[in-house]
Amino acid sequence: MESSSIPPPPMDDPTIADPLSCPPLKWGILGCGRVSHDFCQALKHLPTQKVVACSARSADSAQAFATKHNISNFYGSYDDMLQNEEVEIVYVGNVHSLRRSTGEMCLKANKHVLLEKPFACSVEDAEYLIGLAKERNLFLMEGMWTRFFPAVQKSRDICSEKLLGEIATVYSDFNFCASDSDEYPSSFLYQRKLGGGANLLVGPYPMAAASMYFGGRAPDRIQAVGQVDQEVGVELQVAAVLSYPATGTEKPILGSSGMVYPKLPGTGVAALSYGMLCETPEETVVVGSKGRMKIEGPGHCPTKLNVELKAEGRGQVGKTLKFDYPLPKDTPEIVEAGGFVYPNSAGFCYEAAAVARCIAAGKKEAPQFTLEETKLNLKIIEQVRDQLGVKPIWEED
Repeated sequence: MESSSIPPPPMDDPTIADPLSCPPLKWGILGCGRVSHDFCQALKHLPTQKVVACSARSADSAQAFATKHNISNFYGSYDDMLQNEEVEIVYVGNVHSLRRSTGEMCLKANKHVLLEKPFACSVEDAEYLIGLAKERNLFLMEGMWTRFFPAVQKSRDICSEKLLGEIATVYSDFNFCASDSDEYPSSFLYQRKLGGGANLLVGPYPMAAASMYFGGRAPDRIQAVGQVDQEVGVELQVAAVLSYPATGTEKPILGSSGMVYPKLPGTGVAALSYGMLCETPEETVVVGSKGRMKIEGPGHCPTKLNVELKAEGRGQVGKTLKFDYPLPKDTPEIVEAGGFVYPNSAGFCYEAAAVARCIAAGKKEAPQFTLEETKLNLKIIEQVRDQLGVKPIWEED
């Protein structure tokens, strides 16, 4: 067995060894809820990053947030914060249904934007925001922070190096107990008009796992089942299977015995599970013709990765590899502000550092999670939603 704790170089800049290395950037925080709190806490791991302003729908909320995080400027209006010339990029962490209007507001104020997932509540809204960002030559990204964790980067490298052979199966789950923290039915999690429901809340994570390990390709078939709360009109639990066709771009793959693996490369399935009714292990398992790899839970913000390479013969395991990338330790400043709300939220620092590097390099999106992938996953989510019979947020009851 081999093990490693040395993080791989980040995909956006392979020339640097430290994934937390980044040039200066000044942030504005739009929306002062729990996720925004954790994001601000994580930024404290990056000395070059500074939050210069925050805004909420009420001045009292913004002031309380600013006091907790030692932010010099606070606003009870999103528009007022966007007029602050110090703000270079806006982290958007408000309610899902406001993604398009808020993103539009930020881009029209000529600010770079990191939109917390979901990026939008529809493909149409996503395409509009992407077009606007390109028109104004601004950086724009969905906050798929998972992609920036060293463990995920390492898993990506392992697949690209063909250590697992040809990928044929991906299993990924993200189910949590919403009742642990949110009241039914008053919480926005259960409000269809606010973008509630499992599809937009946790669905993007397993979808992104499937799209990454199948090379950003669109599935040719999608089948979904789930539990829909008819009283509030949102999906509570979903199981979806995505089927991927053979690429047909390479010669047939030969096994160690000389036998041909039919329909590889390309052919495969992704089995995805997500919801708000129970807490699952939250793992992602990637299986290829030469071995399998498990991203240990919590899979959307992982620090550990295990690989088992196949030996000749059925059920035989050869070499095993283990990778462990501990998160930065909480600083006194982080502890004083109340720590983190959610597991492994210190890992937001990897995403923020990559965004700062991309902007400094003149990039308009991050290679770890492109805008095309954002659109692809939203298209899949829309198909799942339609198969479950859930109405989109704009449709009347």
